[in-house]
Amino acid sequence: MGAPPWRKPLVGTHVTRWMLIAWPPGFTSVPHTHPHADEVYYILEGEGIWRLASDGVERRAGPGSLVWSPKNVQHVIGVPGPETLLMLVSVSPNQDVPDETVEDPTAPRVRL
Repeated sequence: MGAPPWRKPLVGTHVTRWMLIAWPPGFTSVPHTHPHADEVYYILEGEGIWRLASDGVERRAGPGSLVWSPKNVQHVIGVPGPETLLMLVSVSPNQDVPDETVEDPTAPRVRL
């Protein structure tokens, strides 16, 4: 797939969507929300840091860990390194509606 960041779609049905995602050390996602779907991450390689706006707790996860971001809860994910974060990600349900809301950069939000 080449150097990260990248994502490879694996399965997509009306019930769920699965992707293989790789992010490099130092990568941080934008704070975002999935208003209609839960997101689940299974960590294959590397380490990630998740912070959910619902409780503000920092969660570190490595290989073999499962992390859940409930629907309509803002979250941000970072890769502390030194390895690339490789994860299997499920978004369910995979509805025909916008499934991601990126927050206004001037609004208060959760940060790593």
